[in-house]
Amino acid sequence: MAWNSNNRAHACLWLFEIWDKNQRDAGFDEVGEWHTPFIIEFTVGGSPELKAAKARSHAEKLDGVFTALYRACYEQGADRTTAIEEMEAVLNDGSKIMADLADIVDANYKFLGEI
Repeated sequence: MAWNSNNRAHACLWLFEIWDKNQRDAGFDEVGEWHTPFIIEFTVGGSPELKAAKARSHAEKLDGVFTALYRACYEQGADRTTAIEEMEAVLNDGSKIMADLADIVDANYKFLGEI
């Protein structure tokens, strides 16, 4: 699915990330193009182990934000382990962008107000 401000999962991810990165003036379309190394705050030269740890940590943080703050539940067939592992895989891939992560979020979480 395309990065869309009318999608509740995408909008919740955008709102959290602009707050988390202290980029509160970043527009929705701009944030959709953020690459995963920026999202997990990974710099060139870091070890693969450090990158994997940052990806895992960020995925776990997102899961907590979605389920506790936004009160999302897991979609049918999804659970905490699956959601975190799928987000972690995207976050660990430097060629991926926020919009790719948002699709994983949308597939795994059902946010309040979604049908």
